[in-house]
Amino acid sequence: MKFSTRTRYGLRFLIRLAAQPEGELLQLGQVAHEENISPGYLEQIVRALKPLGILRAVRGAGGGYALARRPDEISMEDIFLHLEGEISPVACLTRDQCRRADQCVTRGFWRQLDEHIRGFLRSQTLADIIAAEKLCPH
Repeated sequence: MKFSTRTRYGLRFLIRLAAQPEGELLQLGQVAHEENISPGYLEQIVRALKPLGILRAVRGAGGGYALARRPDEISMEDIFLHLEGEISPVACLTRDQCRRADQCVTRGFWRQLDEHIRGFLRSQTLADIIAAEKLCPH
């Protein structure tokens, strides 16, 4: 399974926000430059993440972005679903019932794999990634 650059870059952006000292804002242009991401593409990622309610934006001179929630409240499953759109390994698990569902000998396998992936993402938060990489500024 391969995840898009949108998800990979979005995760890097969120980790950068989480690693900021509390109260400090991060400008998109700065992140785009330092992470070698197109500013326009980073703006698209931010728009995709806004419905999650995890970003705080401050406009104007000296403005930028910060996390609106604590990193331990931000689930990887939510992030992946918002950035990927769908994370199931096969389309028949998420779309209307497949015509072959009753006779498919692999459907159970795909369902178990999907449950493992979702369970793992559900069990991980932004704080877990930061702690594992020792990126926390505190």
